[in-house]
Amino acid sequence: MKRDSPLAPMATIEIRTVTLVYPDGTRAMEDISLAMPEGKVTAVLGPSGSGKTSMLRVIAGLLEPSSGQVVVDGRDVTGLPLEKRNIGMVFQSYALFPNMTVEENVEFGLKVRRVPPAERRARVGQVLDTVRIGPLAKKRIRQISGGEAQRVALARAIVYNPRILLMDEPLSALDAKIREELRGELRQFLQEFGTTTVYVTHDQTEAMALGDRVVVMNRGRVVQVGTPPEIYQNPANLFVATFIGHANLCPCEIASEEGGRYRFALPWGSFSAKAGEMRASPPLGRRMLMIRPEDLAIATHGAEAHCVVRVEEVLYLGNRLRVGARTESAERMLLDVENTRRVEIGERVPVRLDLAKLHLLDPEPGPPA
Repeated sequence: MKRDSPLAPMATIEIRTVTLVYPDGTRAMEDISLAMPEGKVTAVLGPSGSGKTSMLRVIAGLLEPSSGQVVVDGRDVTGLPLEKRNIGMVFQSYALFPNMTVEENVEFGLKVRRVPPAERRARVGQVLDTVRIGPLAKKRIRQISGGEAQRVALARAIVYNPRILLMDEPLSALDAKIREELRGELRQFLQEFGTTTVYVTHDQTEAMALGDRVVVMNRGRVVQVGTPPEIYQNPANLFVATFIGHANLCPCEIASEEGGRYRFALPWGSFSAKAGEMRASPPLGRRMLMIRPEDLAIATHGAEAHCVVRVEEVLYLGNRLRVGARTESAERMLLDVENTRRVEIGERVPVRLDLAKLHLLDPEPGPPA
């Protein structure tokens, strides 16, 4: 199902200063403004209660915001019901009809829209082949696997050529192995469809793998928007740093030195670095230093080390070892090392930081997010 097939044009979505307050006083969305580009996958990521599903429902027209607008291609659709927004939806539960066959489930929306029978059959056959479940057309839902049901739900959502596709944690009901397999397939499908997609998930791996852009939410607010590498490598605050991946965080005091060098004072020691060794000249004063486990290494020579740690645990992760350790000042530290490196519990090892990967954050958590 390529873009040269009769799919609807791609749409841009804008949320303009939207606030959503539930009758019990819960503020699910707080003054959110956000643009979602056409033809791209916007992954909305956050913990339970962050407002991500509420945002999806506001875009769909299932919830009306307390204030603000939902705009599609420059047109205010805030007051339009779901059936008039040309939106396809895939729910966490799939919401399939168990008494129907696969093709009957996919065809259902076309019947409701009174598409002629011949066109219905052609569209259903095409979309089933696209998501690779053509041979399952005559099977009933109870006869297929969870992964196959996910494909049926996707086929049903895109068969009538929606301009917007909304997906609410569609892989969360599957076991880990199937979820991982389908993640790659789903990314391929979404690229092929080219439909403007909003994908809600609490799974950071899913968001990073599927999203062209990632929107991180917390407590009803958007706290960062960016590409997956931007979100991972340059988190905007402590919440994002700890929510996305694993991060070593340590308070530090930064002072300037002669010769364009900077002194970093940390609980476990200090070191100096030239501006050219880092991404940019660091701000002076009190900061929180963040570095990812893969950006630490066991130093070959002790003189290269920035600190010494005592190993507390070693986890074998296949292609690497995840080493949990503590500094001499009892700071917890995680580092990833090659799986060929022998590391023993209780061993004291010298650790070197990749200065080019250091990221500095405001030590305060910031305003409520």
